[in-house]
This record gives sequence, C-alpha cells and structure tokens, in this order.
Amino acid sequence: MLKTMNLPILQPSVSLAALRARMAARPMRGAICLGLCAGAVNCLICILLLLAAMALFSPEQLGGTAASSLKGAGMATIFWMVVVWAPLFETIIGQWLPLEVLRRYRVRAGYSLLASAALFSLLHVMGGSGILHAGMTFIAGGFFAACYLAARSMGVVPAYVAAAAAHASSNGLLLCLSLLFPGLE
Repeated sequence: MLKTMNLPILQPSVSLAALRARMAARPMRGAICLGLCAGAVNCLICILLLLAAMALFSPEQLGGTAASSLKGAGMATIFWMVVVWAPLFETIIGQWLPLEVLRRYRVRAGYSLLASAALFSLLHVMGGSGILHAGMTFIAGGFFAACYLAARSMGVVPAYVAAAAAHASSNGLLLCLSLLFPGLE
C-alpha cells in the first residue's frame, strides 16, 4: 500500500493582495515592473518555442519573420524600430484599441485577451511571415494583453505602459540574443 506523505506546502513570502496594493500606491512603477517581468517571461517562451521549432521543422516550413524587412538597416534604426517604435505603436493597435472596445461592450477578459492576441498575430503575419512567427506573436500578444488587463484597474495609462514595457523588454531581449546568436533569426 502507498503511504501518504504530508509534505509542507511552500507559501509565497508576498501575497498577491500585497503586490496589488503596492502597485496601486505607485501605478506607473508597478506597470513598468509588471511589463518588464512579463516581457522577460515572454522572451524565454519565444526562445524555447524557436528552438523546438528549429529542431522539428525545416526553415522552408517555418517561413519568414518580421525582421526580414529590417535587413540592411543600421543598428540604431533597428533598435529604434524594434525596441521603441514598435512597442509604442503596436500597443495602441494590438492591445489598447481592441481591449478598450471589447471592454466597452462588456466582453469577458479571457475572450478579449484571445481577440487581442489574434489581432496582434494577424498584424505581424500580414507581411508574409511564416507559421512560427504567427505562433510566437500570438503568444506574445496574449502576454501583452494580459499585462494590459492586469494593470487596467489602475487606469488606462498604466495599462498601456505595462503592455508597452512588456513589448519593449521582450523585443529588446530578443534583439540582444539575435546579436549574440545570429543563426537564431
């Protein structure tokens, strides 16, 4: 017979209620921290997805990426487009606009998140990117929408900042890794 073991359950040292209270006290700081952490997690997931896809599929099956339009551009231009411009502009189109419209119509948060992620992915794939890029941008769009929704109780501006910070940190980390490992584009 199997004996049941009473293992201690680890309790987090900080409760979610305490984190929310700290974020509410300083909403912009909380939004930036939330965005940076979510962007780092998103970057890790994208790297794992990329490595798995490269092991399973040929480059022809995977298709192109959005980075192909930046070939031949200088590093300052790439940094500006990827880490500054894209997060600011795409957060308006991919998160702020759809999530606020769906919120106005009282659509559930889960459905809003999926709709935002699908729109974000569609906007990236319209340029001819492949299935891998579609999957990665769908996951990223979901992360950015989740950041927006998590910070929305603090206001529209902190929600926008959280999503844009997540997008910028994710793109910045992926840009750094693409410079360190050029074969992983």
